[in-house]
Amino acid sequence: MSQEGRGIANRNGKIVFVRGAITGEQVKVQCTEVRRHYDTADTIELADDSVGSTLRVNPECSVYEECGGCSLQHLSLEAQQHHKQVNLLQMLQKISSSLILDTPITSRPSGFRHRLRLVVARKADRSYFLGLRQFRSHDAVNVKHCIVANTAVNTLLQKLPEILLAIPDLQGLREIEIDADSTDHLGLCFYFAAHPGEKLLAALREGVLCGSVVAMRVRLYVKKRACSDDPHEQDDGGGLRHWEELFVEGHLTLRLNPMIEYSNTAIGEFCLAYLPGDFTQTHWEVNLALVSRALNWLKPRPHEIALDLFSGIGNFSLPFARCTKLVHSIEGDSNMALRVDQNAQLNGIENISATLHNLIHSQVKLPKADIAIIDPPRAGAKSVCETLARSKIKRLVYISCHPATLARDAAVLCGAGFRLTRAAAVDMFPHSGHSEAIALFER
Repeated sequence: MSQEGRGIANRNGKIVFVRGAITGEQVKVQCTEVRRHYDTADTIELADDSVGSTLRVNPECSVYEECGGCSLQHLSLEAQQHHKQVNLLQMLQKISSSLILDTPITSRPSGFRHRLRLVVARKADRSYFLGLRQFRSHDAVNVKHCIVANTAVNTLLQKLPEILLAIPDLQGLREIEIDADSTDHLGLCFYFAAHPGEKLLAALREGVLCGSVVAMRVRLYVKKRACSDDPHEQDDGGGLRHWEELFVEGHLTLRLNPMIEYSNTAIGEFCLAYLPGDFTQTHWEVNLALVSRALNWLKPRPHEIALDLFSGIGNFSLPFARCTKLVHSIEGDSNMALRVDQNAQLNGIENISATLHNLIHSQVKLPKADIAIIDPPRAGAKSVCETLARSKIKRLVYISCHPATLARDAAVLCGAGFRLTRAAAVDMFPHSGHSEAIALFER
């Protein structure tokens, strides 16, 4: 099976990637794409004389066949996690041949998403439906309940089409993100392709901000950056797009209480304020375990200075600040950098220095520090790792949402005197081919 979980077959000497097939099965397929070196296909059914794999299960979701999200629901959860671990280990053992993976970070496989980004479409009767992208398509499949979304998100998902219908013509509305925080308060981020006008914004606010919906954000699509040559530089939220803020009101709060094992010091609970549409880890239970493991692997000490690169809203910066002398929090998004400062004040933390700096496309210059944590986007952190390789950083943890770029960046670090000493798979997105990891590097 391929890294993202498609079956790999060989037909007349040419590789075929088969969606929905499992190793050992013989299947009837529909070819979906023909390329020079490989073809792609979708499974139609098992061949007449073939027995299904013992790893095959019946997908729970009613739109599994159409939706592009949970593409591995036909594979048992244990098999999904094993597949992701095997792929990660194969990549990283090319760099550290003796590496053995630590216990994977996993949690419940359904009802976990606290945020969901949806396509907005209109029916012939002018009513709305909200959908998720079909597999490798710009089209959407109508979704009234998502099995991986939490109860608060699903409750609003069911009510939202009726709420939208009561608001004047929402011409230009393309997407909506639903966010639920740790207290089940809700927020909505609206993405428009054309300016809706002040009158419509006022009507939208009046129609949406009530009950459990306490935060609202409206963004206007402005332009798209030129695509990078790096094939990894894509994400699921239109990362190459620029948005103009049209309206912001209210905020949401996520609670974080990391578990420290390496010392007897309790660092307490943190409140992270954010806006709907801000980047937050989708599976918050997995995120808690991820932050805890990063702390326990790095073992930050009171006299040390830490770097938090691609810091977001302060997910790692705040816990690390209570364990170290100083944290340099560096982020490329101005809204996120501001959020780190605000969250530091909210939690009574004074030893965080938040800086706005593009860590992907510019020459990277970093403050002096003893330890670092890196949580880059899918494109990885090649420039950052080249800078860290020349620094005097002693220990660093790399959080990866794309093992291929982790392997690339690990080679940079290990070529400059670091050792890859620990790693683990992180199942942030059960049922999907999306794979994450955490790795520890030491001088």
